[in-house]
Amino acid sequence: MSNDKLDALIKRVASEHGIVLSQDDPVLMMHTLNEVLLEQNEKAHAELLSNYQAILEESFNQWQTVASKKANAIISATANNANLTRDQFVVNCTQLIEEKIKTGVGQEINELARISRQAAIINLFAAFLILLSVVVIFLMLL
Repeated sequence: MSNDKLDALIKRVASEHGIVLSQDDPVLMMHTLNEVLLEQNEKAHAELLSNYQAILEESFNQWQTVASKKANAIISATANNANLTRDQFVVNCTQLIEEKIKTGVGQEINELARISRQAAIINLFAAFLILLSVVVIFLMLL
């Protein structure tokens, strides 16, 4: 402790308590020891705070890494689910369209087959009438 600080302390004790201390007074020795201990404690606390800050930063970085990995996993899972949902939707739509086409085409084919049958029957009947007419004309000519 410097002489200026000791002189200031001696003056303060004298003014506040009315007791004059000398430079070799044991009370001043205790004061000096207290200051040394406070300085050592201050250094130790500063070191502890520095270490704590390093630990906090490391923990923060680890948490950030873990959070990033989890966020990426969630995003990936969500994208996969969206793709699966889209694929299922496309398959369902394709199946519905296929069913509608089969149903519609099947009905149209049935209708065309019915009309074709009717046309074939009419053509057969017409051919029979023509044959009958030819036979009648041939018999009349004889």
